[in-house]
Amino acid sequence: MARGRRMQRVGSTIVCVILAAAAIAAAAAQPTATTNSGTPIPVVGVKTGIDANSGQRPARQNINSLWARGGPQWDLYILALSELQAVDETDELSYFALAGIHGLPHSAWNGVEQVDGAPSSRGYCPHGEVLFSTWHRPYVALFEQTLVSHAARIAQKYPVKVAPTYKAAAQTLRQPYWDWASDPELPPAATGVNVTVNGPNGVVTLRNPLYSYRFQRVDVEATFGGSLAAFPETWRCRASGEALANNSTASNEGLAHVAGDLMSDVYDVFTRTTTFDAMAYDEWRGSSFENPHNIVHSASSCSGTMSSIDWSAFDPLFMLHHCNIDRLVAMWQAINYKTPMFTTTANSTGQFGTPPGTAITADSPLKPFFDENLVLHTSNSVAAISKFGYTYPEIDDWSTTPEELATSLRAQVNGLYSHNQRIVDLATSSSFQQPRPPHRDDQPGGGDQTQTSYYTAEIQVNRSEISLPATVNLVIDGLVVGRMAILGMPCEGFASVSLPLRDTLLQGNLSLQNMAPQTVIPFLQQNLTMEIRASDGTPIPVSSTPSLQLEVQELDFMPRVNGSTFPVFGNATRWPIAIRQSDNCEG
Repeated sequence: MARGRRMQRVGSTIVCVILAAAAIAAAAAQPTATTNSGTPIPVVGVKTGIDANSGQRPARQNINSLWARGGPQWDLYILALSELQAVDETDELSYFALAGIHGLPHSAWNGVEQVDGAPSSRGYCPHGEVLFSTWHRPYVALFEQTLVSHAARIAQKYPVKVAPTYKAAAQTLRQPYWDWASDPELPPAATGVNVTVNGPNGVVTLRNPLYSYRFQRVDVEATFGGSLAAFPETWRCRASGEALANNSTASNEGLAHVAGDLMSDVYDVFTRTTTFDAMAYDEWRGSSFENPHNIVHSASSCSGTMSSIDWSAFDPLFMLHHCNIDRLVAMWQAINYKTPMFTTTANSTGQFGTPPGTAITADSPLKPFFDENLVLHTSNSVAAISKFGYTYPEIDDWSTTPEELATSLRAQVNGLYSHNQRIVDLATSSSFQQPRPPHRDDQPGGGDQTQTSYYTAEIQVNRSEISLPATVNLVIDGLVVGRMAILGMPCEGFASVSLPLRDTLLQGNLSLQNMAPQTVIPFLQQNLTMEIRASDGTPIPVSSTPSLQLEVQELDFMPRVNGSTFPVFGNATRWPIAIRQSDNCEG
């Protein structure tokens, strides 16, 4: 049965349904229903353009590079995306149906039905749990294989003289990514209302499919409920008096405010996180890619489409964003190639096809994505990006050894995300060198290297106490020194994050770069305050969140010794911080 015919009406407000985890202990059985074609749609990626001898795979390109270069691949990307958005929304491989897998319309896709005990107020996406990164990998691959199939058909239509060039471009086309951690502005390709490309019949100007998605059946989309249902197309930020137009200036201002956080958080994950579990999702005293991911959703959209988990996948920015998350995860995996997929067992928060409390492992099904054998994918089955026929510009895993690739990637991460080595330059300068505190044990391999301290803020709060989505800010003297972004789902359970403070303490008027921990910790205990803001900027008193916890973690830290190594972290000491309302919240 078509997805469009299964749509369920939801009320004007999406209500979180909290179910007792003990009530349901096992995952649902394999689905038996079928799709439009009568057969489940497998997610296999794109297999064209791969070198049969070396195994070299086409790379997903930076959207800014693809746009600036132009040419056949850019033409096909825009034309294919435009054609995909025009596919009838009742088709399970339409843009609408693919975007709807993530959240709304909370209905079955690919024959994977809702099961007993599973919430009907959520889509399939598992945010806030260990499957976060692995679930999105086949999701992006599904979108990519569908997009490229359109590009291949369009390439066949070009005149004989240029057809071979366009057919070759289609074979190596892959979904591009937006590297917001090194370039936090909206991609220029996504800000113009119209775009001009070379089509099969000559130069053509068309509505830019990266600007927004227009719902074909506004009456159906309106049944989704909520404030965003009032709009016939996706939107990010709107200027005063504008009805629907995306205001890129406002979005870029929001992204500029968090640019330092995005780069610092990403670098912190690469250098400090050593297990897949911690890298994949936020947990108490863990540093993961999920928090910067959440920040981008919030900062790029002024309470618009991207700010809502239910709606975000309809915005064309979504796939650019999540392709980058997959890239960061793939780079982390290649650097930590000896580290296995997560080995712990966790409890699901509950999605459309999964009851709350379901035990989650690396072999749990990633619903609703089937592999080539029509068996549901698992985290283990999607561990290698080679399975889906793509790579990234930084990853050459066919002509280098794993260790050579890891060394190369560490150097590239340092170049992209370490604030142009400012942290390291300050840490190794003569004014910043400090004696090793006597209370710490010797660290293996320490030798005569200069050792300093690295500080993180550990935040935890119960989501049910906050009107979501929201942002928890750390503030010192009016300066936001760290952000924890919490999206709208899951809306129960604890949200937690470990935020790096080192760069903050090395900048501005804080002047702590030459201070010992005995000075820094009391300073933070006296001056670190907090504020909570709803997605529209409305302040939420911290007194209304009794579960809110804050600690500062001080770690032994040795700067990297060269451009292809990472800093080394040692013993950790944790210090409690009293919860105090920031004066900023009154403004």
